[in-house]
Parts: sequence; C-alpha cells; structure tokens
Amino acid sequence: MTQVLDSKSKNGPLSNSLDSAHPSVRIIKEKCAGCQECVTRCPVGALDMDPHKWVALADSSICVGCRQCERTCPYGAIHVAGPMIVGPSGPLNLYHPKGLIGDVTEIRQGFTSWDEAIAEANRCLDCPDPTCMLGCPAHNAIPDFIAAIRAKDLNAAHAVLEKTSMWPDACSRVCDWKTQCEGSCTWSLAGGEPVAIGRLERFITDQMAVKDIEVTSDAAKGITVAIVGAGPAGLSAATQLVKAGAAVTIYERDRNTGGVMSWGIPSYVLPDQIVDRPIESLIKAGVTLKTGVALGRDIHIEDLKKQYSAVILTHGASTPIKLPLPGVDLAGVEDATYFLTNAKSELAKEKPEAIYDGANVVVLGAGNTAMDVARSARRLGAKVIAIDWMKEEFAKVRPDEIQEARDEGVKVNFGNTVESIVGQNGVVAGVVIRTTTQKSASQLPRLTKEPGTTHHCDKVILAMGYRVEDLGEAKLPKLPHPPQKPKGPIPDRRWIGSGILNSPYTKVGNLALARESMLEDARLPISDGIWAAGDVLVGPSTVVSAMAQGREAARALIEALSSPKSKKK
Repeated sequence: MTQVLDSKSKNGPLSNSLDSAHPSVRIIKEKCAGCQECVTRCPVGALDMDPHKWVALADSSICVGCRQCERTCPYGAIHVAGPMIVGPSGPLNLYHPKGLIGDVTEIRQGFTSWDEAIAEANRCLDCPDPTCMLGCPAHNAIPDFIAAIRAKDLNAAHAVLEKTSMWPDACSRVCDWKTQCEGSCTWSLAGGEPVAIGRLERFITDQMAVKDIEVTSDAAKGITVAIVGAGPAGLSAATQLVKAGAAVTIYERDRNTGGVMSWGIPSYVLPDQIVDRPIESLIKAGVTLKTGVALGRDIHIEDLKKQYSAVILTHGASTPIKLPLPGVDLAGVEDATYFLTNAKSELAKEKPEAIYDGANVVVLGAGNTAMDVARSARRLGAKVIAIDWMKEEFAKVRPDEIQEARDEGVKVNFGNTVESIVGQNGVVAGVVIRTTTQKSASQLPRLTKEPGTTHHCDKVILAMGYRVEDLGEAKLPKLPHPPQKPKGPIPDRRWIGSGILNSPYTKVGNLALARESMLEDARLPISDGIWAAGDVLVGPSTVVSAMAQGREAARALIEALSSPKSKKK
C-alpha cells in the first residue's frame, strides 16, 4: 500500500487505513525535499521515490516499524505508527547457585545452541547504516559477525572481530551493552527490544577460542615501544603493535596482569582463563613482560624515551576514592581493591570458607564495583547492605548487575548515604545512615531533614570508585584530563545522519559521541614520542573503551613513526 499525504490531508494518518497490528508510514509531501535519506537507510526496501513529484513513497505492507526513516529524515517529513515486526529476543540463560557460599560458577551462561544463536541473529535487520557500530566503543562490524553466525562460519566471525577487538571473549561478558551496542540497535532506538549483540559475540568465542596473535604486516618493523600498564588499554596497544612487527616491552606495577579485570572483576562474572589469555598470547608472540616495576619508582619517562622509539602510558585508575567520613580510619574499614583482591584469592581455593559467616557488611556505593564487592562478600558468608546516595533511576550501574545482586541476597538501598562510621574500642560497630533526595541525574543528591539511623555492622567496604595516582613525573603533562573535542565538526554528518542522536528513548547517542572524542584524544601524542590511553588519559574508563583507546594510540604511533622522516630508531 503506497500513499503520500500532506499535512492537511482529510484522510488522516495512514494507520487509520491499515490493521493496527501492522506498522504504517505517513509522508508529508510538503516537507519532503527528495533527499532520499529514508530510501537509502530503510533496511527492508519499504521506501522509494516518486519519479515525477520527487517525494518519498512508502509501502507500509512491507514496513517492519523500525522507524529509521523517521529518525533520519532531516525535515521531519515521515511519521511511523503501529508495532515493530520483530520476534522476542532469545532466552537469557542464568545460573542460580543453590548454595552461594564459595560458588564461583559463571552466572551468565550465554546462548547454548546454534538454533538459539541463529534465531537471535535473524532478528538483525542488517541496517545499511548500522548505528550499533557507532554505539560500540570498539566499532566492531556487528552486522558482519552476525551474518557470519547466520552462515555458521566461525572463522569469518572471528576474522571480523579480530580487526577491532583483542578481547571479544571478555567484552561480551563485561560490557554494558544497553548503553553501547545494544542501546544503539535500531530496535532499541525505536523503543523496542534490541538484538542481543553481546550474547552473539560471546557465542562466537564460546564455540571457537580466540586465536593467537600473528604478525600480519611489517608497518612497525624496527620500532621499539614501552607500554606502561598491562590492563585492557596496554594489552590492546601491544596487540596492534605486535601485529605490525614492533618490538614491545610491557611494564606492570603489579605481579599480575590484566589490571582491573584481574583483581577487580570476580570470576563468576569473568573467568580467570579469559583474563589470562591475551597476555599469554602476547608473550608467545615475543612481547617482553616486566612485572613489579612501577613508573615513578623503578622506571622514569626520560629513561624510557632513551631506550625506546616511543612510549604508551596505559596505567589504570587503581587508587580508591576515600571519603573524609568520621570513623573512616577505624579497624574494619577497607577499600574495594583490598577486599576484592583478598576475596578473589579466597574464592579461588578448592574449598573456599565462609570467612565472614554471619558478619554484617556495609558497602558504600552501588555501582558495578560495589556490586562485585557485595556479591563476593555474600559468597564468603556475609549479610550485605549496599548504600548509594543517588536515586536508582539515575545511578550509573547496570540494572542486570543490581538485579543479580538482589537475587543473591544483597540489600541495595538507593537514596541513602552514610553520614559517619561509628566504632567501639577502635573497631567498626555501625554506620549512621541519612536519606537523600535527587530531582535529576545532573543534580547531586541532597540530604533530607530526616534524622539519621544507626545500622549495626562488622565491616565497611568503600566502593565509591577510583582515581589515577599522580606518579610525580615532572616531564609529563597533567593527567588525566577531560576529553578534548576532535578537530573538525562534531557531530559530523555521519553522526547526525545516522539517527542515533534523534531517538526519544535513549541517550546512548550522546554517550557514543563522547567516547568518539576519547578515541580522538588517544590518537594524539601527549608529548614528544609519548601516547596515552585508558584511565590515565581520560579518567576511569570501561574495559572496552580502554581497549579501543589503546588500539587507536598504537595505530597512531605506527603511522607517526613508520615513515622514514619520523622514524626514530
């Protein structure tokens, strides 16, 4: 059914002439400029151009209601009504521990069969302008690896991911898909249920392991690079450099590699073998790893600049934020880093013990790190309450993390804050809790006039986030710094035209645009011969954002140093 309407049409919207169970498209001809944006972006070919009047034509009988045309029309000439024609997403397979104590079995299980994965892959529209790729910090070619799943071609799927990601087995587990790739899926932008991109990515790595790193070019042959930090940003940078033939040495302050993924993410969320895989592959490929070596203590920037062609700084934000609360120095108050490191070590034992059996633990914060702390404490036998001053609807935390924590017995109280920690004989005895109020996400919570209440506890764990430690290297510019806008017009036509910034249902477009700015920052050297990526550059970053920044810093370094004029050594 093809119909063109003007804004004064007596027939009204096209939806009146179709069954309400089917989507309908209304085109206002006096607004249509014939730019063909809708025609080129429609994934099902439901739009065409009238060759005589040169205005868009819509065939609602084949429209699926994705509303890409509505989002991308520069003139507001298209309106879509009715349902979205897409089946429900596949099952979310979760493991529910019968006995929580000591159980580190992975909670999120992923798709269990090809039938499940292909059914989910078939929900993808293979959009001509895939906004999911803009939403992915690494810019994975998502439609391509989904097409490979449809074809049951795991080699092709891995080849797609290899171009942009060195850690797809980890990212598919720890990424916040709802604010990244899945939040930018065309179904999600239309207010529907997105394609389960994260679980499809994981299915690929579950069915076939990520292969070892291989040298694929000689673009960086003869270049030597020192990388400071063996977290996601550093390992990603090293991967790009090794593929291009560079000689790489990684310096890591800790004895273990992987950064926050090693000490900060529990194995029931991210199994240890996945964390260990990239560094094992890099060492096989010839990377030199030096652990227990700290910048500013054991090595210094000027020395590294003399020894190597270039340096990439990728050390993370690992210093816990410590609030100036009364009682914060009492025995029994710990920071999240200390707790998670010890908890992971205890839970890794063959027979973990309930070392906090019956203890009352208060976690300050309800972000992703706080949920890791709370859930680990529950696995060690504690009774746990997590307290966060923000309203739940404004909190920067994955809703599924909160739900899983609550399912495991964690009490999560938003709209509250700890006013002070009280002790007895120098040991924690309780916390004084006050309620807060908050009107919007941009406004900080405020204390209400309600009096505080005392909650008895045996331990308080501070999990309000991390900051980057000042290493005292005078030759370095002050880091981290707020992301700078890339050169050129941002947002450019690619972003505006995609429609990712025009959805009333989500703010993922603005988040994606901010991450693009961070990638641009990572491409620019912070000083002569020195690049930076991840937490040290822009402050606390997600795993995938840090990984993408490390990749871009390495690519920029190779480009800058591979020409005869700029090559140092």
